[in-house]
Amino acid sequence: MATRARAVGLDKSPTELIKKYRDTGDIEIRNEIVMRYSYIAKTVATQMRGITSGYADVEDIVNQGIIALIDCVERFEPEKEVKFETYAFLRVRGAVIDFIRKQDWRPRRLKKTAREVSAAYDELSNVLMREPSSKEMSEYLNISEEELHRHYMEISRSNVLSFEALLENALQTEILSPDEEDGSLPEQTLFRQELEKELAKAIDSLSERERLVISLYYYENLKLAEISTVLGVSESRVCQIHSKAIEKMKKTLEDYMKG
Repeated sequence: MATRARAVGLDKSPTELIKKYRDTGDIEIRNEIVMRYSYIAKTVATQMRGITSGYADVEDIVNQGIIALIDCVERFEPEKEVKFETYAFLRVRGAVIDFIRKQDWRPRRLKKTAREVSAAYDELSNVLMREPSSKEMSEYLNISEEELHRHYMEISRSNVLSFEALLENALQTEILSPDEEDGSLPEQTLFRQELEKELAKAIDSLSERERLVISLYYYENLKLAEISTVLGVSESRVCQIHSKAIEKMKKTLEDYMKG
C-alpha cells in the first residue's frame, strides 16, 4: 500500500496531486484524491441530516457528495490560492442543497401552506392575546394536529433549505471566484468578515428563545424533538420558533446581499 501511495503521489499536497492529474490525466490519481477527501462528503451528510432526512437517505447524500468531489478535482484551480478543502466543502454542500431542492416537488403547495399557517397563527395570537396551542391551530385550520405537525416540519425544512442555499451561493460566488488580476483576494476576506458580522447581527436580533433554538440546532446538533424536550414545549412549537428565526435571518442576509 505504501508503495502504491508513493506511486500516485499521496505524500504530496492536494494542489500538487491535482496538478499531476492535470498533467497526466491519470484517473487513478483523481480517484485517490477523492478517496482522501471522502470524509468531506460524510461530514456534510451528517451536518445536514436535519434538513435532508425527509428527502433522501444519508447514503444517497454521501453519494452526491462523492460525485461533487470528483467535479471539484476537475474544476479546482490551484492558482486561485483557495485551499482545496475549503473549496470542496463549500461545493459539496452546494451540490447537496441542489440535489435536495430537486427532490422537493411541493414548493408551490408549501408556500400556500406556510401563508395559511402563518395567517392562522397571527389571527389567533391577536384574538387570544397569547401563543395558540397546536389544538387551537388545528381546529382553526380544520385539520388534525398530526397534519399540522407535518406542515410545521415541511415549512421548517423548506426554510432551512432556502436559507442554506442563499448562504452557500453567497460564499461560493464571493469566496471561490477570486480574480487575481484586480487583487480582490483581500476584498473577499473582508466580504466573509462582513457576512459573519451580518449573520451575528441577525442572530442578536432574534428573541431569546429563537436564539436558543438556533444554538441548539446548529451548534449542539440537537434534533427538533430533542430541543422540544429541553424547552419543555411541543415539537410543533419548536418547528414554529425555528422557522420564524430562519425567516428573520434569511431576510437579513437577503437585504445585505441586495445592499
